[in-house]
Amino acid sequence: MQNSVYEKFGVHPIINCVGYATRVGGSAPDSHVIDAMSRAMLEDVEIDDLQAAASECIARHTGAQGGIVTCGAAAALTLSAAACLAGNDPDRMDELPNSANCPRNRIIYPVLGPYDYDHAIRLSGAVVDSVDYESPGALDRIESAITPRTAAIGYVWQHFGQMPDLGELRDLAHRHDLPLIVDAALSLPPTKHLRLFIQQGADLVTLSGGKHLGGPQASGLLFGRLDLVRSAWVQMVDMDIRPGTWSLRSWMDSGWIRRPPRNGIGRSMKVSKEAIVGVLTALERYSSRDHSGELQLWHRRIERLGELLGNLKGLSLQSLFPARNGQPFPVLRLHCQQMEKVIHQLRQSCPPVILAEDETDPQLAYIYPMRLRDEDVERIGGVFIQIFKDYIQR
Repeated sequence: MQNSVYEKFGVHPIINCVGYATRVGGSAPDSHVIDAMSRAMLEDVEIDDLQAAASECIARHTGAQGGIVTCGAAAALTLSAAACLAGNDPDRMDELPNSANCPRNRIIYPVLGPYDYDHAIRLSGAVVDSVDYESPGALDRIESAITPRTAAIGYVWQHFGQMPDLGELRDLAHRHDLPLIVDAALSLPPTKHLRLFIQQGADLVTLSGGKHLGGPQASGLLFGRLDLVRSAWVQMVDMDIRPGTWSLRSWMDSGWIRRPPRNGIGRSMKVSKEAIVGVLTALERYSSRDHSGELQLWHRRIERLGELLGNLKGLSLQSLFPARNGQPFPVLRLHCQQMEKVIHQLRQSCPPVILAEDETDPQLAYIYPMRLRDEDVERIGGVFIQIFKDYIQR
């Protein structure tokens, strides 16, 4: 961590035990992605041409009709909601987030939980009707929440075996002629999830580009039904153009849309040419990556941490595999009655060590191995030993 580019600005790099979370820097794209992004910065293209190429690439790898690159999964959620509200009507697009003139402006969505990103849905102007998807009879509750103004039904993937069943929810949505939006931001790995939600009938799927996929941190994918993807597309790109020379004029000529909208709800969520190229490069490489070798490396690091921390009095360890939500990666669970003090002291170390904290229990924390190097593991062990010697076991 010496000679870090961040130190020029007075910022110290950390040891990231949280994983892919944006708040700790997220992904580190491999050399192929970085090289592609560097070269993309040096030339100019029309973003519509690049998004058209992205749509074909995303469709090829996900099984969707089309897709676009966004500046993150949360942006993809906002654009998904905006597409379901406005459809192909540029007047409605121009008015969002005022959705009063949208015939359908309500979206059914799960009640807040550990992954409470419903704000991204509300940002579009949609009115959120919250339903407890984990409650008995959730499908009946969801169906009861449908009104003539319902524009879509949302679903947030959080763990394996969650209810309601996505196929049953799809059937319910389609029976009422409603699109189903799936927030799959955190769903990789396993790699099969890249295609699974489209296979199960989702109309729109959002995915983070900056987590296991390996793209730049501020990138995401939105894919699914082509008409909805198009609506999201034109609500994001720069629209300072004339209708007669619009790069997407063929959509007017075919009758899909009667004029270009003005700069839409997603204009503040614009995605750069290099980010588009970066996440597409990661997507193209994803299926050929050595996922087995990656998993073995993660296991070795968790096992070594168990060896280093296992004899500390007052600290209980549990190696979890699969992870708490059933995903196929290892996690080290830490329990200490003075965990808040431990977390504070870890932050004061050099370099700072940042743990993943538990949402409900302040005595629990976790170590995720995705962003750790071998030398980080040894440093973590040394810092823990010193903290317990100086502050915990005295």
